[in-house]
Amino acid sequence: MDGTKPLAGLRIVDFSRLLPGPFGTWRLAQLGAEVLKVEDIRGGDPMRLFGPPYDAVNRGKQSVALDLREETGRRQALALIRAADVCIESYRPGVMKAMGLDEPSVRPLNPRLIYCSVTGYGQEGPWADLAGHDINYLSVTGVTAVTGVAIGDEEHLAVPGITVADYAGGVAVVEAVLAALWRRERTGQGAYLDVAMQDMLLSFQAVNGALARAGVPTGPEKQELNGGVVCYHLYRAKDGWVSLGALEQKFWDRFCQGVGRPQWRDKSRSPAYSENPVYREMVELFRSRPRDEWATLGEQWDCCLMPVLTVPEVVERFSDHPAFRPGQGPALGEHTWPWVREALASAD
Repeated sequence: MDGTKPLAGLRIVDFSRLLPGPFGTWRLAQLGAEVLKVEDIRGGDPMRLFGPPYDAVNRGKQSVALDLREETGRRQALALIRAADVCIESYRPGVMKAMGLDEPSVRPLNPRLIYCSVTGYGQEGPWADLAGHDINYLSVTGVTAVTGVAIGDEEHLAVPGITVADYAGGVAVVEAVLAALWRRERTGQGAYLDVAMQDMLLSFQAVNGALARAGVPTGPEKQELNGGVVCYHLYRAKDGWVSLGALEQKFWDRFCQGVGRPQWRDKSRSPAYSENPVYREMVELFRSRPRDEWATLGEQWDCCLMPVLTVPEVVERFSDHPAFRPGQGPALGEHTWPWVREALASAD
């Protein structure tokens, strides 16, 4: 354990599975927290089936495998929770209660405990008991409705290439836990945190929500930030893609100067579709040079022009980033007995 990190000495008992909860606890582990990953002894976190993705968000954790269907396993889990600072779970509402591991059941054992439940739709409400995945959470929060492009009169919606809601849920877990820890530091009180991926995504819609309330259309056909204008668009280069984000006039002016097209200076907001002659000219221009030449021009003219990197290129370029450092998640139950013995001894 690195005692210099801000959360050194903090113990988290993590019952969450798949991505949102484990991503959140992985981020907390990076800050120095000790994370005990409690898994079903019958196979563990389903994320294990995916191999590298499991390792990516479970490195640095310790695995405790318990049979929570049996009284012995539940008693062991209670002992772990009694000695924890934070408990996190991601089951559907009611599952932890059925096992006697929900927040009201464990609160008397550990009054200072921060107990966090992370789900798609929260613990209450008409959708609380529904199953769901990333695509569903994005859909019901309006994110899908503004993701994509308009071609002519048709909207073409898109599913993002990363599971935005899952990662947003993990970030929300970190945010809520850190806030609760600060509150406990001042008051000595524990907390119950109901984290819903839906809520975090709704907060991402603050600007679009303000536009909607003002009566401003927000579909893909009206979205400058969806690539609907020539100054903010993805263009195919000779051997790849580039992103132009010259929203401000000064950056657009620099771009126009850099490519020798002063006649475009008043065309930044012209639509990015084939009927627009400026767009057609820009498409032809970008296809005339390799991606890296465009990247060099973007740096020279400081005009918000960057290459679109592939994931392997990103991993190579940012190899020192914590997200890409090599490492394996714990084997199922690798650390069970030392932690269970310590927890039971402390409970006695």
